[in-house]
Amino acid sequence: MEKFFIFFISLLIEFPIFSTIFIYMFLKLFFKNNKRKLLLFTLDLSTILYISSSYFVLNMIFPTATGWILINLLLVILFISIILQWKAKRDIRFTKLLKGFWRMSCILFIILHCITVLTGLVLKIAEYNA
Repeated sequence: MEKFFIFFISLLIEFPIFSTIFIYMFLKLFFKNNKRKLLLFTLDLSTILYISSSYFVLNMIFPTATGWILINLLLVILFISIILQWKAKRDIRFTKLLKGFWRMSCILFIILHCITVLTGLVLKIAEYNA
């Protein structure tokens, strides 16, 4: 049972697109009428999957330490979120700041995940053919 649980968690992390679809279908049972809240809550829950998946794919492509790159990227996203909220409202509201930071992180890490997966595929195919 423990091996199945570990396999299931690793599958969720390695394929976050399927995890997002799975989370969406599961949460659909609870958010029957409000599709916007359903989508936003699904993205909020799957952001950590995209961050961890990007970390593992980057480690596979570049075997050096890539964790600090992702931490710096998260700090840059947080800094941009602070600047954008300060320019828009001239006041920083912590809850709105965290929501904006988390959703911006989700979008950027989805893009980063797609780029790193495609890059990894191209590099592995080129390595295989060489």
